[in-house]
Amino acid sequence: MSLFAQKIRITEAPEDYQLYARDSSNTAEVLISGNIKGTPDFKEFSLKVFKDNMLYNTQKDSLVDKKFSVSTKINSGLHEYRFEFYIKKNNVDSLYFSANHVVCGDAYIITGQSNSHASSSLSTYSNPYCRSFGVKTGYETYNDADRKVRWGMATGNLEGLDGVGGWFKKNPFGVGAWGMELMRLIVEKHQVPVCIINGGSGSSSIEKNMLYPEQPSLETSFGRLAYRVDQAGLKDKIKAIFWHQGESNSVSVESYQGYAANFDVLLNDWKRVYTSLEKVYLFQIHPGCGRNPESYLSEMREVQNKIDKKYEMVNIMSTLGVTGHDGCHFSYDGYLEFAKRIYPLVARDYYNEKFDFTITPPKLLSANYTGSKKIILNFDQSILLEEKREVNGVVHYLKDQFFASEDSNSEQMPLEVKRVDVKDNSLILTLKKASNYKFITYLPSKFYVGTRDIYNGPWLSGRENNIGALSFDRRSITQLKD
Repeated sequence: MSLFAQKIRITEAPEDYQLYARDSSNTAEVLISGNIKGTPDFKEFSLKVFKDNMLYNTQKDSLVDKKFSVSTKINSGLHEYRFEFYIKKNNVDSLYFSANHVVCGDAYIITGQSNSHASSSLSTYSNPYCRSFGVKTGYETYNDADRKVRWGMATGNLEGLDGVGGWFKKNPFGVGAWGMELMRLIVEKHQVPVCIINGGSGSSSIEKNMLYPEQPSLETSFGRLAYRVDQAGLKDKIKAIFWHQGESNSVSVESYQGYAANFDVLLNDWKRVYTSLEKVYLFQIHPGCGRNPESYLSEMREVQNKIDKKYEMVNIMSTLGVTGHDGCHFSYDGYLEFAKRIYPLVARDYYNEKFDFTITPPKLLSANYTGSKKIILNFDQSILLEEKREVNGVVHYLKDQFFASEDSNSEQMPLEVKRVDVKDNSLILTLKKASNYKFITYLPSKFYVGTRDIYNGPWLSGRENNIGALSFDRRSITQLKD
């Protein structure tokens, strides 16, 4: 560009490795435009477009009022485009700039706290059609060096990492281990390039992820993420946001009780900033994490259930029963399971994929007494019972993981269950003695009862999909009439 830099000003043009979001016709428009400062010494310009290194399109035009503009459409699919822009001076075409490895596909956001963006040294998969933009910085302010990092190939790894982690490290093009696996599944199955921009911040509360207009944008998690998406040209092209967060809001009554209202504000800001947003995929958190030993994780998970029920655009996915949980985070295989669980929802919503099995986690529909010694829990799908599991040398039984209370505010007591049976969509709890509890909870908040061991099974799960049933907290029990 040095020969012409003082005269020619580019206002819009593709960049190396850029992803353009496809429209409903499976294409995207690529525009090259600019203007001339001073008296132009050329009048004609041309654009050559190459698709997979084969000449695809050529356009020629002339300056109008010292301005130039040329556009072309590119198709979605596993194709890379190269753009070469020439100016004609003294009957000689001179290359002014080029952009290579440009693709057309879909764009998503992942954000939240540490489990939204964990990297892994085992995440070595790479694909030229998996893209990201900028630097995942966590809590660090986006600096001048970060701003120079533009488009590149996505990674689930982090330089120098051994194992799983990287929650507080800057990572160019980092999408996290499960983000990378989700991209792989989409690209390989549906032949569509994908961009994910991950804005997760380790240990962050929902408040840390919200928009604060009074603060400089690059000093907040919301602002840094929005800046990257805007610089990528995708603010009006994001299809969905994947949200894994909540552990840090389980530390106090005030924190979890204010969560629903804060999520409402956050969702409205997401929709205002990312104007094409259609879906939010929310992960119900696993027992564990949280800075307070006496946490309110059970209540927090129930808040997440209510958010899923309130908003049509929000779909919830369970993390219960995911392999490799270490008390807060997951193994590489566990993060692969994150992607495996959430992929069918994305494939259903955006790629017209059909499934011959249920793809959502089991949800409780109702809880009913039949007599005084039997409670029937009815789910939205056929369920599977894991009767017992040994953890740290102790055998724990599923029948002991239910709790009950007389009212919605009183302390919950372990429900004395004699036997648990499954029949299709129903779980039948046979009690040791007659009871008249009004509310029931599935799973302890964080620890096995009477221990400081973080709960990690046994689980209820979907019979068809082996996805852990969503936990629930203080659901009302109805007495069925004889």
